[in-house]
Amino acid sequence: MKNRSLIISLMCFMVFLSCKNEQALHDAKMAFDFDWKFALDDHPGAEQPDFDDSEWRLLDVPHDFSIEQPFDSTYLTGGGGGYAYSGIGWYRKHFVTEKAFTNKKVSVLFDGVYRNSEVWINGHYLGIRPYGYSSFYYDLTPYLEPVGEENVIAVKVDTSEQPNSRWYTGSGIYRHVWLVAKNKLHIDQWGVFARTIETNQNEARVDVSIELNNDNDADQLCTVVTKFIDSEGKQVAKSETDVEVKAGQQQVIDQNIQLNNAKLWSIGQPNLYRLQVELMSGNEVVDSYTTAFGVRTFQFDPNKGFSLNGKHVKLKGVNNHHDGGPLGAAVFNQTHKRQLEILKEMGCNALRMSHNPPASELLAYADSLGFVVIDEIFDEWMDGKTPAGYATHFEEWYERDVENWIRRDRNHPSVIAWSIGNEVREQYNKDNAEKIIPMLLEAAKKHDSTRPFTLACNEIVNFNDFGVLELLDIVGYNYQEAFYETDHEKYPNRVIYGSETVMYPYHDHNAWQMRSYQQWLDGQLEDYVAGEFLWTGFDYLGEAGIGHVGTGFEFWKIWPNWPWRGADCGVIDMCGFPKPGYWFRKSLWNDEPMVYIAVQTDASARNRNMASFWNWPKVEAHWNHETPGDTLAVHVYTNVPDVELKLNGKSLGNRKWDLKNEAFLFFEVPYQPGKLEAIGKTKDGKTVSFAVETAGEPAKMVLTPDRQTIKANKQDLCYVTVQLLDANNVPVPFADNLVEFEVTGAGKLLSVGNGNQQSHTFFKGNKMEAHLGKCLAIVQSTDEKGEITITAKSGTLPVTTARLVAE
Repeated sequence: MKNRSLIISLMCFMVFLSCKNEQALHDAKMAFDFDWKFALDDHPGAEQPDFDDSEWRLLDVPHDFSIEQPFDSTYLTGGGGGYAYSGIGWYRKHFVTEKAFTNKKVSVLFDGVYRNSEVWINGHYLGIRPYGYSSFYYDLTPYLEPVGEENVIAVKVDTSEQPNSRWYTGSGIYRHVWLVAKNKLHIDQWGVFARTIETNQNEARVDVSIELNNDNDADQLCTVVTKFIDSEGKQVAKSETDVEVKAGQQQVIDQNIQLNNAKLWSIGQPNLYRLQVELMSGNEVVDSYTTAFGVRTFQFDPNKGFSLNGKHVKLKGVNNHHDGGPLGAAVFNQTHKRQLEILKEMGCNALRMSHNPPASELLAYADSLGFVVIDEIFDEWMDGKTPAGYATHFEEWYERDVENWIRRDRNHPSVIAWSIGNEVREQYNKDNAEKIIPMLLEAAKKHDSTRPFTLACNEIVNFNDFGVLELLDIVGYNYQEAFYETDHEKYPNRVIYGSETVMYPYHDHNAWQMRSYQQWLDGQLEDYVAGEFLWTGFDYLGEAGIGHVGTGFEFWKIWPNWPWRGADCGVIDMCGFPKPGYWFRKSLWNDEPMVYIAVQTDASARNRNMASFWNWPKVEAHWNHETPGDTLAVHVYTNVPDVELKLNGKSLGNRKWDLKNEAFLFFEVPYQPGKLEAIGKTKDGKTVSFAVETAGEPAKMVLTPDRQTIKANKQDLCYVTVQLLDANNVPVPFADNLVEFEVTGAGKLLSVGNGNQQSHTFFKGNKMEAHLGKCLAIVQSTDEKGEITITAKSGTLPVTTARLVAE
């Protein structure tokens, strides 16, 4: 049975190898996600191999035990943590020492465990990792049982100290786990670093450093062979270096490789090579490392902003937390890919990781889909924000966490900057700021000095007074648009970008961060502002009530908290359904002509000072209202110069649009049931249109899977949208019908959701009420091939099904 588990893991690993978007894969790296035993609460003695876990639950990771419990207003995580469950969870995995492990160095690699994870192998304590967002590994070799014997890895996770974060973290082994078996002569973990030195029309020059370890008792001769292979499988460059590695030592090999007629990596054309490093002893490959690599150069300039391969690029970015909405923290690869594809469609080209290292798979998809990334590590340093946060561990652990962060992520072409912190409390402590910034930069630059370092500041005046921002290469401004122009003049060598910006261009002018439309417009149009990162791309769990915190800038006076259990400030909800702000940003960030209609659902749609500081006014794409004759505010988001609005075929007039004058068009329309249509005309006379219609009562459901085929690897996902329609197939905008799901065949129902941050319906159940006429079912593959059927039922509405195939 144990041999079967390892065989399944190896088979799943081969499936992973076939995915072109997969993150850096070593030949010796095996998937270790399957067949873990799990139990909630503390279990003294569970680290011992003979502990009886026969009654424990069998599951696969990624796994989040917080999301498996109902939200509760009494939980210690509070509003910041989304009123989520916290506590202790134990994981145990049994595996057999294979003959192939003989004379190998065997380690276990955890991509992420939240938090205070302690690990044992066969009762031997391997260590603790307080920070929940670091990837880390342990050497198992000294403690493995003889070939054919069983081993037990035990992991204790403890999130009971609360609050320890300002957002939902999840709990458990929430990212992938790998078993790595290497020869004693091997390439170090994350020990290959490749970087583009220069490019021109004819060639590119790439430096590659390879860290070799020799754990043998004797010196060893070897050859390091580095190859670049293009997308068609053709080898385009190669370098060989002979070296003698001393016994018990590490040696670094540097190679300079020329690529002729190199295809550059860019946002529009994310060309990737396969970088393959082989360590040869005689004719035998004793170790290898393979990763995607993009040839590109970039630059930040205080006057011209950001350029990629010599071409100016405005950063059109978003911030995102790490959770996957209904999945909690246990996010699978397809979730990352789906989220980035939705953002790409909006015109987004940049991501800021807020406020911790992301899953490595997310960066791999950023590489392949064409995003640039600001990779961030800490939300707090020594001056803590939460009672049980990282500040209590910072001095002891920051160097190790920084090392693993940068070494793991430094080969991604998408990563253009390292952010060492976000809104740190040292903004109010000059002594600590002057101490810690150099500490972090020194620790980080040991592992990459080729990229700029940054920090996100929401108290820019204080840091300006401290004089510490000159230590950074680029400076992030959180909600500080009011200081762009003055700081650009005062600090002419500073690179400025909006590390967090609000999505709505109009706010109460008494808000000191942004006092005018012109300041917002400067951030969009002025080259010296490198770009912006909206808060946020997707709604997220935790920071309950953000997006509905009072009106105007007075957000701190009314904080809803419960029953809110998440933040509503994204341009996309937690299920991946775009919100009105998404379509406004699409009009701003895309050249493709478009119009979009959004109609008021409360008075904030017409009163700029009533809009929440972190949200869009209350509008939706609808034309349903109770009282004919009432005047409704209508927003039209467009990027064409002329728009005509029609109600039931009758023109309500034309309006001219120019971004320099107004962000979007605003109409007042007396309500009459029927069809409201916007018709936009481009400069060359082409037309685009968008319409909303009055809907009747729900009469049917339509199920729309986002994919028709998924992989039978126990980890692939399909997102199935339910849309409520009336008898005329018009979407019913405010339908809240309860929908019950059933999944049969070669798949299972993983989670359900609806995007409503006040809903407490269980994500892991089989029922979900619609919100704004929609809800979602997330289907997960098994290890079986075949058809998957998704059935949806809702009261007296016709039963609806959708089908897909696992292969």
